[in-house]
Amino acid sequence: MKWLKRTAAAGMTAVMLFSCLPAAGAVQPGEELTRGETASILLEAATDYNADVTYGDILKGYPGGDLNEDGAVTRAQALVMLQRAFSGLPEPKGDNARSGYPAANFTDIPAWAQAELEDVLASGIVAGTSATTFSPDRKITKEQLELFLQRTYALEGSNLKDDFYATVNKEALDNSVIRPGYLGASAFYDLGAKVDEEIAGIIQELVDGGAKTEGEKKIVNFYRNILNIEARNAEGIAPIQPYLDAIDQAKTIEELMAVQNRVYEETGGTLFMGFGLNIDVKDNTAYTLLFDGITPSLGQGGYSTATLEQKAAYQTYVRTMLTLVGQSEAAASAAADTIWRVDAKIAAASLSNQELADVDKTYNIYTMEQLQAMFPRVDLEALFALTGLTQTNHIQVMDPGKLQAWAEIFDEGKTPDGLEILKTYARLYLAAGFGPALNEEFTEAGNAFSEAYMGSSGALSLEDSAAQYVQQVMSDYLGQAYVDRYFSAEAKADVEKMVQDILAVYRDRIETLDWMSETTKEKAIEKLDTIQINIGYPDDWDDTLKDVEILSAEQGGSFCDNLIAIQKGTNKLLAELQKTGVDENIWPMTTYTVNAGYLFTANSITFPAGILQEPFYDVDASYEENLGKVGYVIAHEITHAFDNNGAKYDENGNAVDWWTQEDYAAFQTLCEKVVKLYDGKESAPGITCNGALTLSENIADLGSVACLTEIESKRENPDYAALYTAMAEIWCSSYPRETRLYLAQADVHAPDKLRGSLVLQNFSEFYEAFDITEEDAMWLPPEERVVIW
Repeated sequence: MKWLKRTAAAGMTAVMLFSCLPAAGAVQPGEELTRGETASILLEAATDYNADVTYGDILKGYPGGDLNEDGAVTRAQALVMLQRAFSGLPEPKGDNARSGYPAANFTDIPAWAQAELEDVLASGIVAGTSATTFSPDRKITKEQLELFLQRTYALEGSNLKDDFYATVNKEALDNSVIRPGYLGASAFYDLGAKVDEEIAGIIQELVDGGAKTEGEKKIVNFYRNILNIEARNAEGIAPIQPYLDAIDQAKTIEELMAVQNRVYEETGGTLFMGFGLNIDVKDNTAYTLLFDGITPSLGQGGYSTATLEQKAAYQTYVRTMLTLVGQSEAAASAAADTIWRVDAKIAAASLSNQELADVDKTYNIYTMEQLQAMFPRVDLEALFALTGLTQTNHIQVMDPGKLQAWAEIFDEGKTPDGLEILKTYARLYLAAGFGPALNEEFTEAGNAFSEAYMGSSGALSLEDSAAQYVQQVMSDYLGQAYVDRYFSAEAKADVEKMVQDILAVYRDRIETLDWMSETTKEKAIEKLDTIQINIGYPDDWDDTLKDVEILSAEQGGSFCDNLIAIQKGTNKLLAELQKTGVDENIWPMTTYTVNAGYLFTANSITFPAGILQEPFYDVDASYEENLGKVGYVIAHEITHAFDNNGAKYDENGNAVDWWTQEDYAAFQTLCEKVVKLYDGKESAPGITCNGALTLSENIADLGSVACLTEIESKRENPDYAALYTAMAEIWCSSYPRETRLYLAQADVHAPDKLRGSLVLQNFSEFYEAFDITEEDAMWLPPEERVVIW
């Protein structure tokens, strides 16, 4: 599992467009509705979906004809009335089927309502108050009823005035298919799969006899070693057995740290803690030393928000990995409980993913003496000496709370129980770090975890998995071959022009901001004008593996040996980088990456060749279609220069305050409005957006749509409908409910539904284009709308 690996390497703070939800959120309490009020609201809401429905059809009343219109209405009664209003709800398909709340979870539906509620519960729109409780007798409020209606509109997907995203993407969502081994289906995933196939084709050409250069021969050797599953299975855990034995024999922390030092020296990997490099955000021409320890596998929020099923899935994974490296079932089971408890403690003290992008929270400088005081039983000087790095007393700790929590766990290692905890972590990290290169049981354990925890289905074939490994570590060689085959000069020139057009409008928008002073505007425009633009591919190709031997099986090499050689080569490269300084023309991603990014420390935007193709960009598409898709990506990344994190960096990419105090206060007020706008908005029944976690990405989305709307307004015959439809289409995606739950607490991006719908609701042109009024669910009151840039 990639996220279980712990390696210290050069860090590059980049904001990505996609990655791919916070936990189920409760509706705010409000005034309870009467039966008559409920019927009236439902009648009005259902008219566009069931023209023949009447008030009497919905309410019906009690035996004997008493309507009891003034009586309170329960949730069960309201949902019965809802299905009457819509004459039943459609069977969920595709994304609605994946992300809806399972009807099987409910155990307390009253007998009188079971028949009439059957299709409502089956639709997935009913998210209860706990895993198995619906609280059917609880009274319903107007806010809760509106929430059920919003879910119904999404399920119906037939009226863009009620749910723009669901209606525009109805066919695609209903027919969405998630490929085996993938977590979701979207423009990013689908194009990524296409690119994966193209890269795999390039690799196969080389394997079939086309390898001529040293780099191409390394690709072939590495790929063949990954595919040599018979040899890997026969070797088993032999490559890491000496370290496992040494862990077993360690009787003190000092002896256990000697194992860590040996692992680092011989493989380049770490067990507990390590030193690396990070671009110095105060002086981006140089690197600063970085020190870090354990990072909980499920992230800062993954433990407190985990369902019982997710917790069980993770513990099963840990137990399996430990048994694969020789632990008994009983010992591994006990260890899995311990790992969960310790991970949860460290996670609770950690920064959130959004906070990790905040320079004010992550630029924490320590001396070696201060770090040594945190880990008194560890010889940090000896550990550092193995890195080849040049020591300074300027060492960045990005998450002090997390490191302190780990130090406390480490200090407990002086006791027998505490030492055993550390030995368990050491075994787990060896298993997770080396497992993918060992026998196939490790890979099977990872696939089983992904299915149980994330809801994925199936797995990549061995050939596809091998091609993806090659992609990850040999991008210097593959990138050039990919560009030569699949990226045109015409596309590069066209996108470069679009970037310049967007920058010009962005400049105009900054100049006319009514909340920013001329002093700060001048600095903002200076930053905008100095943004470095990377389109398609770099001018110069790196060869970071030039001194790394990738031996074939015939030469005595293996998949595991190759990975060790690459990791040791990377560590050596870090030592060289520290001396030479930061390359100002650095490319933070591969040329075939289906993504885009803004790099704070370089004030640069990067659009690799991988994303500059259909469905994001098409030379034959209409202007509005390209503007709403790749244009959205471009303007989004530009806005990251001015989001709540990017705003703390100047035109040179250094963390310098360039704001007046008054302007920054005004900016913060607007940011708070954005948090409120997104917070609690649903992407699926019972799964809501965390406005604080997703703030930076939401600012970027709002800035993007504001800029593109203005660009369209300057055209002779602006077609806002086409522009906004393209925006909704590019964010069409589908995920299993389990994945949505994970993303809710981990992803700094808002759910795709909000990126293709809620953001549009802040612009008057959207309402005009589709004749949306206060009577429609897509209406957002003007006082709640937010535009910053």
